[in-house]
Amino acid sequence: MVGGTLIDGAGNAPLRNSVVLIRGDRIEKIGTTDSLPVPRDYEAVSTEGLTVLPGLWDLHVHLMYAGHPDARYWFDTYTPQFERIIIPASAEQMLMAGVTTVRDLAAPLQPIVAVKKRIASGDIPGPTMYVAGPALTKGANPNAVQTLNVSGASDAKAKARQLIDAGVDWIKIINAEQLSPEEMKAIVDEAHARGHKVAAHAFSEAEIRQGLLAGVDDFQHVRTQTPEYPPDIVALIRDRVRTGPPLYWTVTAGGNGQLNAAYLASHPEFLDDPANFIGLPQAIVDDVRKAIAARTQAAPRRGSAAQSQDEINAIVKRKVAQIRDLGVEIAFGTDVGSWGEVTGQATWMEADLWVHELGIDPMTVIRGMTLDAARMMGADRESGSIAEGKFADLIAVRGDPLRHIDVLREPRIVIKHGRRFK
Repeated sequence: MVGGTLIDGAGNAPLRNSVVLIRGDRIEKIGTTDSLPVPRDYEAVSTEGLTVLPGLWDLHVHLMYAGHPDARYWFDTYTPQFERIIIPASAEQMLMAGVTTVRDLAAPLQPIVAVKKRIASGDIPGPTMYVAGPALTKGANPNAVQTLNVSGASDAKAKARQLIDAGVDWIKIINAEQLSPEEMKAIVDEAHARGHKVAAHAFSEAEIRQGLLAGVDDFQHVRTQTPEYPPDIVALIRDRVRTGPPLYWTVTAGGNGQLNAAYLASHPEFLDDPANFIGLPQAIVDDVRKAIAARTQAAPRRGSAAQSQDEINAIVKRKVAQIRDLGVEIAFGTDVGSWGEVTGQATWMEADLWVHELGIDPMTVIRGMTLDAARMMGADRESGSIAEGKFADLIAVRGDPLRHIDVLREPRIVIKHGRRFK
């Protein structure tokens, strides 16, 4: 890759007129057009006028969805097509958007593990996948395909062991306030004993308290029902940060009707982008488009909801600032699959929100969606930045993301493990 400006993902100064040599699935050497001649037997790919970055990471996705706003209908109608059609299509869409690694947090066990293996073997295109399988919970619909009920501490431990033995990389907990402290602790202890980490929802203060006391590794989402986290939760967070291990929080600023809600209500056209439907049969595309049209026509306009968009924005910003000030490491994820978080758009839109709404500088955002994400997943020795010896996961975009972060929306080049997909 010859001639572009390189942003390595580690926060170092951009390297102009860069040269990146790739051999097999690894980065072999890095230099400039003055210092590193391209050997004769290499295929030269021009990146002149482009910015070269590490492949992006998204640490909260649900590849079983395809943009349909009615989850219950979607499960009832399309679950048999998840493994062979829908999850592979979503994976390809994310890869074409420049996302070379994802963490899927709640999906039917067999389909998500099978697709992960097919991608890893090179059978189908898609990002490297870390998966949780079904989320552990209590009191959920026993027929739900994306959750697994537990009953008692011994059963909670057994269910965590079952998922790990089946090949999941993380354990996910939802509705933690329904679980007893003993059940929560059993899940976390079993996961940690097997070298796995645990993610949990943070939609309620009860979930957060349960998670902190049990020792979960990563919270998901920011609840907006209260203006800030109360003193007892702040004290628990402060103690956890002080004593360790690291506490992560995947804030999904745009997901779940938060910072993107008003935009969705009045600017839904991006939901119809053909890039959101790559790999899907026309019948499914038509079904999703029809549902999107009905949902957007019925969507409340700005200020009409019980809680205004301005209030939601202020709460999300306040709470993200609160947890960052406490020393929590915020993680980059979008909640792809939730309403409005479409596979071809969600990642760059979340980055844009981090810059323009949360006030985080672009270099920090890029590091958050590359090397910091890899470090959280324990993969930073092999991936997450452009460095000699690491996997060759790279993208190239037109323009400068340090000035206009939204240029991430249209990668011109996508390379994963040394193979060019775009």
